[in-house]
Amino acid sequence: MNWQDRQGMIADLNLRIELKRLADKAFDRDDGPLMAILEVAINTLDERLADPEAYAREETPRKRPVTLICRNVRIKGKRTSVKLENEFWQALELMAGEAHCTIDDLCDAARRRFEASSLTSAIRVFVLNSNMASQPSQLVPA
Repeated sequence: MNWQDRQGMIADLNLRIELKRLADKAFDRDDGPLMAILEVAINTLDERLADPEAYAREETPRKRPVTLICRNVRIKGKRTSVKLENEFWQALELMAGEAHCTIDDLCDAARRRFEASSLTSAIRVFVLNSNMASQPSQLVPA
């Protein structure tokens, strides 16, 4: 037998062993309803374990490319991590260079301006608003 998903099979085997132990305890206590439920569960696992095709993976799931970059920033003197797309980090670096301040200062300003939003959302809107103000002609289609 060649199971392609051995972890799934092993998990089912371990689950069956535990269910069988519970069934034995239920039998000792003469707990009929619990015993019936456990028997159904054990039989279902037995059927699945008997069919190797049940463990065949259709295809390897695709991993999404990592688009978010996590960096630490200081907001009100406290360090916190923020995940943003690389384009936003580049825009923040450019804005910080033009304003002669740090990225932390810009993130702090974004937090103050958009207090009701999450920090990540506040930074994105802050960068977007700053870029819209500085380059309005690029937003209007020709």
